[in-house]
Amino acid sequence: MHPISVRCTERSKGNDVAADQGTRGAPWQGPLCAGRIAVVTGGGGSIGSACGRAFADHGADVVIVDIAHDRVAAAVASVESRGRQALGIVSDLTADGAVDDMVAQAVAAFGRSDILVNALGEHLVLAGPFESSTPEGWDRLYRVNLLHTMQACHAVLPGMRERKWGRIVNFSSVEGIRSMPHAAPYTAYKGAIDSFTKTLGVEFAGDNIRVNCVAVDKTRSYQVNFYDMPEEYERHVPIWIPAGRYGEGDDVAAVVLFLSTEMAAWVVGQTIVADGGTLAAGGWYRTPVKWTNSPLLVQYFEDDPSINAARPRGVQ
Repeated sequence: MHPISVRCTERSKGNDVAADQGTRGAPWQGPLCAGRIAVVTGGGGSIGSACGRAFADHGADVVIVDIAHDRVAAAVASVESRGRQALGIVSDLTADGAVDDMVAQAVAAFGRSDILVNALGEHLVLAGPFESSTPEGWDRLYRVNLLHTMQACHAVLPGMRERKWGRIVNFSSVEGIRSMPHAAPYTAYKGAIDSFTKTLGVEFAGDNIRVNCVAVDKTRSYQVNFYDMPEEYERHVPIWIPAGRYGEGDDVAAVVLFLSTEMAAWVVGQTIVADGGTLAAGGWYRTPVKWTNSPLLVQYFEDDPSINAARPRGVQ
């Protein structure tokens, strides 16, 4: 693929006074990412590919990075079908030098990286009791979740700082905020991403670079084994997810798109939770009759939905 020339409309330099706001127009008018270059790691997954589509729909060219060739090809085709340029990179970003090579390829093709989305992450490699885990497993999770995120930010920030514009969206998880038994290393790394994002966001805010994070849960993806779940599982989803359904990649991509534009110019170092309400629910479950914070009562009400006389303990 040959490098192409794109026009990047200059945006706010971060030193405008309030009186100037009316001269620049509303930041949500027209395509939200016109002329931008977006790099998406984990770009072949359900969330990553949805981010690629969203960027293309709003005028950006996209670099799709994933370890699976077929997913990269599909995501690239989806971007190109929307009339935008795409570069596909098949790479294991946990390998030494892989992240720097990714950024170098993006710059060679498009001249720069305006938006970085670190959507790559994994927990399945080390699911089990902590005492049975190994340092090798910890290192694998560290590389795929935290290290690649830090390396990618480190690689793109000099260019963003030079141009006085940039957007970085990291990916965390609600498990990094609450807990996830049998996944202690994973939750530690996700919590670290939240903290890293907060500090980096503050450090580079004066350069008109916005660094934020999205914490996800219960979204259709390979990570939650959704594609292997039996159909009858669907009827239980409204019990656990207040929104009443599993999230789609597009649901999360909408949040990423917002954080990647001028609409998020006043958002710095934040972790936005996109989970259909699971974190806010705090252990409460919807039954056919009542909300309950006792998992045992979920089955109780499912077996006999007519129960509504006496309120068992734990039911509001």
